[in-house]
Amino acid sequence: NVNVKTAAQESSRKMGEKTSSYIILVSEKERDSEEEWDVMDFEALADLKEFRRRYPEKMKCQYRYGLSSGVDEQFRYVLVTKADHFKQFVRQLERLGIAL
Repeated sequence: NVNVKTAAQESSRKMGEKTSSYIILVSEKERDSEEEWDVMDFEALADLKEFRRRYPEKMKCQYRYGLSSGVDEQFRYVLVTKADHFKQFVRQLERLGIAL
């Protein structure tokens, strides 16, 4: 799945407009499920933290968190960092000095 807004930002970057935004990606699915991952995107870490306060991680689910700097030529997300747990992901952002 390609986020249309993300693809538009990448297109404008190719046209000469410079943007330095990141996208936080969160994917979730039930363990041992054959279903595809549900993917959500967030523009700010505060939005993700609020989401996790309302909907904490569940033991029956698997999670993946990633920070994307955009998409490549095949419209695949370019990941800067990734983690399997929310707290681990936040620590990685802090270590990298990325404030969102």
